[in-house]
Amino acid sequence: MKNDETYILAIFDKNNQHIGMIDLVTIRRGIFQWGECGYFIHNQFWRNGYAYEALRKTLYIADKELEFHRLESHVNLDNDPSIKLLQKSGFEYECTRKNFIYEFEQWTDNHIYYINFDDNNNQQN
Repeated sequence: MKNDETYILAIFDKNNQHIGMIDLVTIRRGIFQWGECGYFIHNQFWRNGYAYEALRKTLYIADKELEFHRLESHVNLDNDPSIKLLQKSGFEYECTRKNFIYEFEQWTDNHIYYINFDDNNNQQN
């Protein structure tokens, strides 16, 4: 955080139980103001709206406090719940990057979703 490289935000429910994490990583500042957003929710808390609520609040922080212009998120091709979450939160599909992330002992393709905060359709409140 001190070096504006990575911001890790813990997600807690109303009973103060840890249910997941969101991270914001600076890709490039200067004329870009570009970052990446990743998240996870522990599986016993899936489909309760926690990810959406946490992501919306994180987008506000990324826009208003950290002053990113663009955030992107990298999603496995078969992760439909994550794709729906991003779309519901204002992200748009940009492309599919081939052999982009090394996971599961191989290079995998990932969809790239993005949000630009100064777009009229993506104003964060």
